Amino acid sequence: MKTWDASPFIKFMGVNVISRGAKRSEAELVNREDLCNRRDVMHGGAIMALADIMGGMTASASLSPNQATATIESKTNFLAPIPKGDKVHAVCTPLHSGRTTIVLQTNITRGDGRLAAMVTQTQIVLPKSGSPATSATN
Repeated sequence: MKTWDASPFIKFMGVNVISRGAKRSEAELVNREDLCNRRDVMHGGAIMALADIMGGMTASASLSPNQATATIESKTNFLAPIPKGDKVHAVCTPLHSGRTTIVLQTNITRGDGRLAAMVTQTQIVLPKSGSPATSATN
C-alpha cells in the first residue's frame, strides 16, 4: 500500500500530523496571524478546516486502495477562543464506521488544555475515480 502524503492544503494550514490511523489521528499547529480573525483569535473557518482535515485523514486511513472519502456533513461547537500564537491540538476518532459512511468526532484543544471546539462530521465512502466501480463505457 502506498504511503500517505499530506495534501498541499494540510501543508498550507501548517498542520503537523503526529499520528494517522483508522482508530485515531492526532495533529497540532500553531495559530498564526493569517489564521486569526479581527479579534486575534483563530478564525472559525480555520478551526473547521483543521477538523475537516482530521476527519478526512482519519476516515481515509480505513479505506481500501480503490476507495475515497468526502465530507457530506459537519457540525462545529465553538467552546473557547484560541489566541494568536497558541499551539492547537486536534484528536479525531471515529464514532461509526459503516460501509457507506463514517462518522467522526474531532476535539480541538488550546495550549492550556481547554477544549476550544468539538466537531462531528460524516464522510461518505466513494469509489476512487478510475476504479472499476466508476469506470463505464459511453
